[in-house]
Amino acid sequence: MKKTIRLIAVAMVAVMLCLSLASCGGPNADPDDALAALKDNGINWAGKDTLLIPLALKALGVDGIDCVVSGTGKIDDEYAHVTIIYFEEKDDANDAWDKVQEYADKEKDDEAGDNWVCKKSGKMIYYGTKEAVKAAK
Repeated sequence: MKKTIRLIAVAMVAVMLCLSLASCGGPNADPDDALAALKDNGINWAGKDTLLIPLALKALGVDGIDCVVSGTGKIDDEYAHVTIIYFEEKDDANDAWDKVQEYADKEKDDEAGDNWVCKKSGKMIYYGTKEAVKAAK
C-alpha cells in the first residue's frame, strides 16, 4: 500500500512539473491569440503579417514562414517589442534558426541589454524584450 501511494505521489509531482514547464516560456502558439494578448497587454502597435515581412525574410533565405506577429509599445513606461515568426513546420523553424538569430541580434537595441531574448519553440521563433514576449502569452 505504501509503494502505491508513493508511486501516485511521484506521478502527481511529475504531472504538475510538466504543466508548470509548459506554462512558462514563449508567446502563444496561435498567432491570433498572441496578437490579441499583445493588444490586451498594452502593445497597441501590433499586427499580423502574411506578406511583407515573410517576403523580406525569404529574401534573407528564411523559408516556410506561415505568418509574422509583431508588436511595439510601452509596458510600465519601458519600450517593449516582440517579433514572432510562425513557420509551417517545425523543421522549417530549425532550418531558419541561425539566420533569424543573426537578424535578431542586429535588431537588438543597445539599451535592451539582458532584457532581450531570442528563442525557438516548436514551429515558432521569437525575439524581443522579455516584457513584450510575456505580453504575447
